[in-house]
Amino acid sequence: MTGQRAAREPYTTRFETEVTSIDGRTVWLETSYFYGTSDGQPADRGTVGDATVTDVRLVDGEQAHVLAEEPSFRVGRRVLCSIDWSFRMYCMRAHTAAHLCYGAARRCLDSPGYAGLEIGEETVAVDLETAPLDDEALIQLDELINRTVWESRPVSWESVPVAAARERDDVVFDEERSGTAVEKGRVRVVTIGDENDTGHGMATADAGEPWNVAACGGTHVRNTREVGPVTVLGCSSPAEGIRRLEFAVGPQAIDRRTAEKRAAFAASAALDVDLEDVGDELERA
Repeated sequence: MTGQRAAREPYTTRFETEVTSIDGRTVWLETSYFYGTSDGQPADRGTVGDATVTDVRLVDGEQAHVLAEEPSFRVGRRVLCSIDWSFRMYCMRAHTAAHLCYGAARRCLDSPGYAGLEIGEETVAVDLETAPLDDEALIQLDELINRTVWESRPVSWESVPVAAARERDDVVFDEERSGTAVEKGRVRVVTIGDENDTGHGMATADAGEPWNVAACGGTHVRNTREVGPVTVLGCSSPAEGIRRLEFAVGPQAIDRRTAEKRAAFAASAALDVDLEDVGDELERA
C-alpha cells in the first residue's frame, strides 16, 4: 500500500470494519478511510460506532483513532464508521488549491522551491523558497489560481516507483517533505492536468503540459472546478529566504472578496473616481 486509503479514495466517507485493538480512548481498525494528520493536512473528523473521533494519528503507518471517551464496543466487533464530509471536502479543496498555488508560483515567480504546507480551519499556508513578493505578484498568483479553477482541469493520482519519479523533471519531489507519499519504494504522484485534458486519458491535440505534478500523500478533488473560490490573503516571511503565501478557500475566500469589494467601492466614492482609477488617484494624492 502506498499512502493512506483516504488519499486513494477521498470520496469514501462511510464504511464498516472490525475493531482490531483498543487502548483506553485509542482505537485501531482493520480498515480505515480516516485521514491521519500528515503532510500539513489535519486529521479527519467523524465517528467510529457511536463514539466521536477527536484525532487520527499515524502510528507505524496505521491510523490510530482517538475518541472523545472510552468506547462501548470491544475488540472483534464490527462498527459503522462515518467521516465528516464537510471537513473532508474542505481539506480536499484546500490541499488541491495548494497545488494550484505552487503551479501558479512556478509560472510567475523566479524558480520557487516548495518549503511546506499547513492547512488550517480557515486559511491555508504554502511556504516557498523565493525572493520577496510585492502586491502585484500576489494579484497575479490569485488570478492564475482562480483561472485554473475555472478551466476545470482534471486532478488524478497514481503510484510510481521512486526511482522513476526522481528521473522526471516535471515532478515536484522533495523526499524529506514527502511524508506518507512514499512507501515501499513507490511514491504517490498527484497531477493537475492541462486544460484540454478530458481527465479520461483522452487529451486533445492541443494539450500542453500539466499545471502541476507533485509527490503528495494528501486528499484531493477530482477536478479543479470542485475547489471553488480561492483568495490570496497576503505574504509573510517566517524564515530567511522563505515566503509564506496565505490564502482562503470557500466561504472564507468569499468573505474576504466581499470585504475587499466594499473597501474598493468606498475608496472609489471617497476619491470621486471610477474604480479602475483609484490606484492612479492615490498615487497623485
